[in-house]
Amino acid sequence: MTPDQFRAALAGDDTLLMGVVNVTPDSFSDGGRYYELADAVAHGMRLLAEGADIVDVGGESTRPGAAPVAADEELRRVLPVVRDLAAAGAAVSIDTRHAEVAEAALAAGACLLNDVSGLRDAAMRRAAAAHGVPVVVMHMPVDDPAVMQQHTSYVDVVDAVVAFLREQAALALAEGVPSVIVDPGFGFGKTVEQNLQLVRRLHDVVNLGYPVLVGASRKRFIGVLSGVTAPEERLGGTLAVHLACVQRGARVVRVHDVAAHRQALAVWGHVS
Repeated sequence: MTPDQFRAALAGDDTLLMGVVNVTPDSFSDGGRYYELADAVAHGMRLLAEGADIVDVGGESTRPGAAPVAADEELRRVLPVVRDLAAAGAAVSIDTRHAEVAEAALAAGACLLNDVSGLRDAAMRRAAAAHGVPVVVMHMPVDDPAVMQQHTSYVDVVDAVVAFLREQAALALAEGVPSVIVDPGFGFGKTVEQNLQLVRRLHDVVNLGYPVLVGASRKRFIGVLSGVTAPEERLGGTLAVHLACVQRGARVVRVHDVAAHRQALAVWGHVS
């Protein structure tokens, strides 16, 4: 799928798959496996061949407690990958919370900005507006993932997430960002029960009126619920959560295992 095709698809009804390309040595799910340029690009192309509609390239782990990455190092990791995948005609998303990285990646051909910090930084909004690209606004209770699990005290987690996403999406659109996707942020400053509440009440997020992205792939709460310790062995639990979200209206699903999700969605479409 090309960038133009991805933008057009967002206006439709189909469920879109975002494949994960972690160009990091320390991501919780596959840290170091795709750290080298050739490996990262090959992985991205493989995800596209398996049915990904867009690939999400990130150079900083946002797992709880992860060390921050300097902007110049993040740029060194992601820019060549973005450039090569975009040159191959792929729709590429840049997963970053740093405006300097976002600006450079969008100039290199990324067609979507995925910001786990929820576009709190005005410079991020300006970059997306200047390049005319849609954004993913994700909920995280604070802008630093290293300490996000220390901020899980909500009166009502769903109400808090919806209020944050409503405010940040409106702000982005008012400042010239062309369109917005919202993400409730599974695992980002949420307990296991809070993640479950967000799945059960995802309709509340969908009712904001924006396409909803979900990303529960291989996350810790799935391991807690299933008793599976190794992240790469949590595919079954991941599929269960993601199909429940699609049933409730999610439009974009961020995944590590694209082929399995494409198959599950194809069959689910016949039986739902």
